[in-house]
Amino acid sequence: MRVPLLSICVAAAAMAATTVAASAYGARATAAAAGYQAAGTTNSQGGTASASRVEALRSRRVQYDFSNESAHDKKIRRARAQSIKEGFVHAWSGYSKYAYGADELDVLNKQPKTTRNGWGATLVDALDTLWIMGLKDEFAKARDFVAAIDFRRDGGQLAKVFETNIRYVGGLLSAYELSSDTVFLDKAVELADILMAAFDTPLGIPWQMLNVTSGVGSSESAGTNDSNLAEVGTFQMEFFRLSQLTANATYHEAAQNVITMLLRKNDAGAPGSSYVVPGLYPVGIDMINGTFTKSSAYWGGGGDSFYEYLAKTWVLSDFMLERDRELWSQSIDAFAKYAVAESSNGYLFTGFVDGTKFYPYTDTFTNFIPGTLALVSKIVGSDKYFSLASSLLEAGYSVFEKMPSSLGAESIRFVRKNVPSDYTALPSQAAKDQVDRYGFVLQRPYYVLRPELIESLYYMYRLTGDVVYADRAWKIWQGIQRNCRVANGYVGTADVTVDAFAAGVKNTVDSTESFFFAETLLYLYLTFADQDTISLDDWVFTTEAHPLSRSIAFDGTF
Repeated sequence: MRVPLLSICVAAAAMAATTVAASAYGARATAAAAGYQAAGTTNSQGGTASASRVEALRSRRVQYDFSNESAHDKKIRRARAQSIKEGFVHAWSGYSKYAYGADELDVLNKQPKTTRNGWGATLVDALDTLWIMGLKDEFAKARDFVAAIDFRRDGGQLAKVFETNIRYVGGLLSAYELSSDTVFLDKAVELADILMAAFDTPLGIPWQMLNVTSGVGSSESAGTNDSNLAEVGTFQMEFFRLSQLTANATYHEAAQNVITMLLRKNDAGAPGSSYVVPGLYPVGIDMINGTFTKSSAYWGGGGDSFYEYLAKTWVLSDFMLERDRELWSQSIDAFAKYAVAESSNGYLFTGFVDGTKFYPYTDTFTNFIPGTLALVSKIVGSDKYFSLASSLLEAGYSVFEKMPSSLGAESIRFVRKNVPSDYTALPSQAAKDQVDRYGFVLQRPYYVLRPELIESLYYMYRLTGDVVYADRAWKIWQGIQRNCRVANGYVGTADVTVDAFAAGVKNTVDSTESFFFAETLLYLYLTFADQDTISLDDWVFTTEAHPLSRSIAFDGTF
């Protein structure tokens, strides 16, 4: 059931004073934001959304019907969910004991770490996990901490705007939608209004970094205007929902304006343009003049969540944001044509594209693609792209499956089928030996608790009901338990080619980012929780795995 927008905006009047900062970010960006249209109207890119098609999409159910699950399978599944919950409690206990309210726990040294301005990144990022796992006492304690956060105290750090949005704003919004406690919405609006200063630039493309005290923005590379596709283009979901909940279009307009400006300032294939293939957007951006700075396009780190948000914001918008759908469709077509190759051992994998030239390098961030692509393919009924999603997932899982640790490397390099130069160009005999053994070279052989492959396994299990995907997720969890669990929490492992249990020693990387609580453990838990828990028919996940409700109706206006 879709809830009318007005019924969830009862607090908007009380929050009106908080919207002043958001409105002040500049009329030039607002005026340029032509990026959303209602069904049946022509959008800024010339497309038209069909009202009948939108209604058909709204009625479509995509999650598999698990009603015939056997009692035996249910018992196993629930036992696995309990194991993962116990793992979360183990990590949360260490965080609570040694670093409660800090951004992270330095697990091995039992010390708090300030990495995200000292506002409690782990705590805020994990709010929805606490709620979904039924840890309501811990959630209530966290709620009281959140109510007292002062977002103008910066912890001696510039705020990374992209990370602040996905971890803090997204976490607060999800906590609000799950619990209905308005303190989370109030704090999300408070922080978003501070972040709006980052968009006060000539084109409304946000700075990477922000001094939250002065409102002055900057690039992460000091003295430059450099940014990247993901960091300027991953605001759509959170800001769309903020605009819905506050009846204030400013947030949504700011996020959509970024895309408008990128399209306006870059002409695919034009002489001198770094933008070569329509839909394959280069990673590097000059955020002052809006142009792409290099021709290299990539769906992994630096590009990933831009594409993810084209698809998911369309879903979150009740299928009304037609431009997002059109841009996603163009991008996935270009991706399939230029950014996918077959490896020497028979896997379809994604790589790096410079112009139209393919490079067989990939990182673990690209493992989000199968899950998002499978979800959209189920919604629109595309067997072709669902098949591609399945094939890409096989390649991603092979990187984990072939390792003694059952964990995958941060980045690898495949060798393409019938491209002998990929093999002969390898820098050493050791690299060639890895290809002969695994089918790829481990370029960065560590695993730091990242969630992307688990995320896609979760999607595939929920969409198909095939327990092979759940079993694979369980195998990865066992690898995490063997290689990453230590006293007071979990840490990374330095070399996935070595299994710590077999070797009798852990070669650790002392890193436990908040995404381990927010994403890795949540996707693992949801793979084995009862399947109506956060159903894919009712919720859509942000890039940080914060579920936002699909039940809020949208008619194209705020």
